[in-house]
Amino acid sequence: MSSPDDSALSAEVRERVARYEARATRLEGTLADYRRRMPIYQKAFAALLVLGLASFAFGRLPGTWATISAVVISGGGYLMLRARLWEVEADVTATREEIASLRSGKTPVRARPS
Repeated sequence: MSSPDDSALSAEVRERVARYEARATRLEGTLADYRRRMPIYQKAFAALLVLGLASFAFGRLPGTWATISAVVISGGGYLMLRARLWEVEADVTATREEIASLRSGKTPVRARPS
């Protein structure tokens, strides 16, 4: 998605801007997918926790271990998912900043996208 002012840029810079734009578009799609599926993940983690609590029907010791395991797995899974969301959001922001710096003619902050 080149903007009209990109015509003043060199061919190499325009190519880099196009690659960064494609990367930002992919990342934004990934972020939207994570956000769309987040309620499903939250329900699954809550269901796992409820199943862990329901394990007390098998006795005190199995119930305790199942509950502790469910809390650790649910909490860890949720925190890892939130960390991944934060990472993708930060990557989108950094990519957009890189595009802006390329268009303004400043020295790029990051290396080329993969």
